[in-house]
This record gives sequence, C-alpha cells and structure tokens, in this order.
Amino acid sequence: MKIWLSIVLFLAVIFLEGIIFPAFFGFRESFLTIIFLVVMILYREADIKSLILGVALSGLAEFYWGLKFGTLILSLLASAGVFFLLSKFFNIKSGALKIVLGMIMFIVFWEVSILVIKIL
Repeated sequence: MKIWLSIVLFLAVIFLEGIIFPAFFGFRESFLTIIFLVVMILYREADIKSLILGVALSGLAEFYWGLKFGTLILSLLASAGVFFLLSKFFNIKSGALKIVLGMIMFIVFWEVSILVIKIL
C-alpha cells in the first residue's frame, strides 16, 4: 500500500468516524481508527517507514479527538512491538495467522491505551 493511499484512507476513516457515523447511527466512539492502524501495520511490511507513518497518523488522531499526547502513539508502539516480536519468531504468511495476530495487536493496543490514559 502506498503512503499517500494510507493517508487518504486514514482521513476518510477519521471523517466517517467523527462526523458521518455519529450523525446517522448515534455512535459516540467506534473502533474504526484503531482497527485501521492495526491493519495498516499488519498489511504493510514490518519496517521503520510503516511505524513512522503509524505514529504520525496516531498523532493526527490524538489531535483530532483532543486526547492527551501519547495515548494512541504509545499504544501503537506497544502493539507494533508485539507484532515485530511475533513476526521475528513465527512465519506469518497465512491469512489465519494474520487474523490471530491482528486480534492480539488490537487487544494490546486497547489495553495499553487504557493504561496510558490512567497514567497520564
């Protein structure tokens, strides 16, 4: 996935999650942005460019939602660390393993964000 396509899709996700979904469906918060960040890390290669892009997009989402600085960034770094660690030890080529790894990353992302909110 190209970087510009990731940025455009992320902006579309932020727009949908922040304006369209609450207006039509009454959702106050959803997990679409977090799921997008986790899937982006899973789909792209495990390298420093995808991590920098994820940190930049997480920072943009923090600014847009008015969260404390580091809430999503630290959560993304923790889940990416789990991804890099697991991809080092396991051959993650099949779709089933990527789904399981994505669920693990989402859980780590969610739990670390709760922990960071309590600390900050």
